[in-house]
Amino acid sequence: MTDDQRAPLKRPKPLDPYSSSAPHLVGIVDTNTLLSSIENDCRKGFRSRLLRMSDDGTATLYAADHVLDETYEHLPRMAKRGLVPLATLRAHFEAEYLPALRFVTVSDLDGPDEQVLAITDTDDVPTGRLAKLIAPCVVFSDDRHLKRPGFAPKDWQRAAKSVLDIADGVRDQAVTVNVAALPARGAVGLVKLLGRQTGISPWAIGAVVLGGGALLLKRPDRRRAAASFAVRALEAVGTMLEAGVAQEWRGVEKLREVILTAPSRPTIRQQVAITLARQNEPLLAAEVYELIQAHFPDEPEVSLQVVRAVLEEGTEFVRVQRYRWQLGREVAPRPS
Repeated sequence: MTDDQRAPLKRPKPLDPYSSSAPHLVGIVDTNTLLSSIENDCRKGFRSRLLRMSDDGTATLYAADHVLDETYEHLPRMAKRGLVPLATLRAHFEAEYLPALRFVTVSDLDGPDEQVLAITDTDDVPTGRLAKLIAPCVVFSDDRHLKRPGFAPKDWQRAAKSVLDIADGVRDQAVTVNVAALPARGAVGLVKLLGRQTGISPWAIGAVVLGGGALLLKRPDRRRAAASFAVRALEAVGTMLEAGVAQEWRGVEKLREVILTAPSRPTIRQQVAITLARQNEPLLAAEVYELIQAHFPDEPEVSLQVVRAVLEEGTEFVRVQRYRWQLGREVAPRPS
């Protein structure tokens, strides 16, 4: 069945059942992807797909600690190619990418995992472990050592575009509904929007939509025109909603092919990590415990004391604000 044949406003199932908002995805960024994005931004003067998915909270981006070290190490080498000065590369990285990323100190507390063991480059093992800890997630990497075991998609740029397609589709649906429902300034937006969609003069539309058409509608021919406009306006709004849903569908279906799926039987460490990875603010241990009960009702119940022990033990979990916890940490720029 094609996108055009689906029920017009049937929303796709969420890719991430543990997220409280849609779309909200978890992404893991590797060094090569980060470096290429920084350089392209500086050369071409635009924001990468990684930054754009982070800008409005569409995705939360994480990276293992070694990615930070490798980025600082490779920026001078990149500058030597002469395309972009080192100062420009570093300033862009520190101003735009550091705030968009949380860096995670990955431990080896988890048992052996066949997919992680298939990573032949030891430098990439922390990224694999992190991905298995917080999946479902998308690994943005162009490294063959992460592609071959199935962590990263064949084309990370295409995967990133799919994330943005989902976000754009959901946003277009919300904007269409909100503009159509809002009075005053929203109605002005609707007039302009429907004028482009229907070809009817904005003055005529405004007379009807903004409530100033009482005199205009006394004549039968103008009443017929107004009725025709109303039908065309509804059709235009419906078409725009369907277009937004279709774009969301396309993004979800493409991303479903490459997303690293959630574990079928998550350990308590995975449950804690999956929960914290999707939070914008640090949580109390009790709040983590409550979310685990909600997200994993079919798993054996654990106590609050066990959750606290997991938080204390894992290097991935960072204590902030004394009693609150988050996954990973924000990093300040390094001294020059």
